[in-house]
Amino acid sequence: MRFHIKLSVLLLMQFSLSIASAQIVKVDLPRGLYAFNIAEDKQGNIWVGLSDGNTGGELALVKNDSLVLKSGNNGIPSGSYHTSVNLPDGGLMFGGSILSGGKPCLVWITSYGIDTIQVPIAISSPFINTISLVNKRDIWLGTASGLLVNSYGTWSIYTTSNGLPHNFINAIQQDFRGVVWIGTELGLAYYIDGTFRTLEQTSRAITNVTQFYNDNKGYLWCGSRFSSEGISVYNGKVWETFSARHGLNDSSSSIFFQDSKGTLWVGSCYHSTRGGLSAFDGKNWMAYPSPNFLAKPCVDAIAEDANGCIWFAGSLSSRKGKGITIFDGEHWTKIGNNTEFPAERVITLFGDSSGRMWVSSMEGLFVVK
Repeated sequence: MRFHIKLSVLLLMQFSLSIASAQIVKVDLPRGLYAFNIAEDKQGNIWVGLSDGNTGGELALVKNDSLVLKSGNNGIPSGSYHTSVNLPDGGLMFGGSILSGGKPCLVWITSYGIDTIQVPIAISSPFINTISLVNKRDIWLGTASGLLVNSYGTWSIYTTSNGLPHNFINAIQQDFRGVVWIGTELGLAYYIDGTFRTLEQTSRAITNVTQFYNDNKGYLWCGSRFSSEGISVYNGKVWETFSARHGLNDSSSSIFFQDSKGTLWVGSCYHSTRGGLSAFDGKNWMAYPSPNFLAKPCVDAIAEDANGCIWFAGSLSSRKGKGITIFDGEHWTKIGNNTEFPAERVITLFGDSSGRMWVSSMEGLFVVK
């Protein structure tokens, strides 16, 4: 079942998005599951990774605004499809808590169909926190039990015994020089010339990293959702760290996003009452707090639509505000939680190649057309 609702509530908003004829489509999800991951393949198909927030979930394809479950059939296992990565050939790879024979499993989507890749290494915590493609071919998986790497078809596991600061891997990112950075619970490591190394004690980088981001200059940014060390950036030579004294709205960070105009947005969602938004224009930081600019303090979902408008939302509920915020370059518009568009606790935002904005929330999956 699906329904279309005219966005009459948005007709009063004064921003450039042509919304008068837009519609909201609600895509029904299996009971108890939420869309934690949305990805598009080279054919324009939308794939949805479903999860119950723990180890359960499914993989689904969207057809005519309805979900078609692909897991549970033809050897494709059910499980928490929590994360994904786009492949150079236009395919997709999903991970999370997807097990086969008690070992981690990846689901690989190509133009030829769906297949699985089993990791032949048993680990105590097989949940895959993050997937990264290194050198456009090697698969790197961050888990709570170490780093799993597939290079030329051979799997290896790396832990503190190989030089990592901690076995819990939050994030993996390759920079423009080819260096691979690994964010762990107890600090940063990097991989170069076949060796894992930790940063020098004199480095200005933060220690606890939960996400990386490469900007359009090739600079590497990193931040932490659960600590207030600030936001660090690496230009290929030195690290620099920014904090509230430099103009950040909050010294924690939950997401990075650079828009088509080059502005770097950093969302913070430390908890339900503390968070906000910061923007970097290449020289200076600007702070955008709630409720002055934002519908709610929590910002851990950011996306740009086909009209260049930036959408901001958060996954935590707050007594200080509800709903989604849209910025058109001049005006800040708050879409409050309402019956027409009841997306309050937003998990992720995704703008597809057809100009649609996908809004996944604890209240359901919606598509703005």
